[in-house]
Amino acid sequence: MISSEELKENIFEYCDLYTDELFDEMFNKFGGVKSNYSRLFFDPERFGDDDLEEMHKKYKLGWFYENAITTKKPLRKINNKNIIRKYFDNYHKELNDKTKQKLTKYGKCTIIDCHSFSNQRYWFQDKDIYFPDICIGFEKAHLDKEVIDIIKDEFKEYEIGINMPYAGSLVPTNYWHKDYRVKSVMIEINKRLYLESDNKSKSKNFNTIKDKLNNISKRLLEL
Repeated sequence: MISSEELKENIFEYCDLYTDELFDEMFNKFGGVKSNYSRLFFDPERFGDDDLEEMHKKYKLGWFYENAITTKKPLRKINNKNIIRKYFDNYHKELNDKTKQKLTKYGKCTIIDCHSFSNQRYWFQDKDIYFPDICIGFEKAHLDKEVIDIIKDEFKEYEIGINMPYAGSLVPTNYWHKDYRVKSVMIEINKRLYLESDNKSKSKNFNTIKDKLNNISKRLLEL
C-alpha cells in the first residue's frame, strides 16, 4: 500500500544496522536467536497477543505492522496476517527452546536483547522524546541487576537512558511472568555512535563501540 521507494526507506530506517557485527562476540560465546527478516515483515519484540500489545492498540504496530514507520500511513492489508504468523511463532519457538536448554544446564538464563536505534523521531513517538547514547531496558519482574551494572560501567562515559526512549526487554513467551529464573536486559545503541552522518556507513567509532560490547561479553563470563 506504499510505493517501492517508500518501502525501501522504511525497511532501511528501521533496520538494526550492523548489530550482527557489533554483538557477534556475545552471540558466538553464548548462543542466541537472530531474526533474518525486517521488522516490517514481523516484529519478534512485540507480544503475540494483540490484546496485550500497547503498540498494536495505539498505533497498529504490533507483531504485524499495519502502518508504516516514517510516515503515518497504511503499510499493507491484513489478509495474509495468519500466514506471516508462522514466522513469528518459529522465532519464539527457537528462543523458548534455547532458554529451556540454558535452564536445564545452569538453572538460570539471562536474555541479552541486542539492538540499535535511530536518532530520528517517528510519527508514533512523543514530540519531546529524547535520545541518549545508550538505552538499557528491562522489566522489573525479570531484572538482572548485575548485568545492567556491567553495561552501565562499560558505557559510563556515555549518556545512558534507563527504559528510555525504549522500555522493557524481550522475555521468551513460555517464561514471561511465569519463571523468574529467566532474566532479560535490552541493550540499544544509538546509531549516531557508530555510523557516519549518512546513517548508512560505519564511522571511525564503530570499533570503539564493538570493543566495549566485547568487554561486556568477557565480564559476563565472570558472573
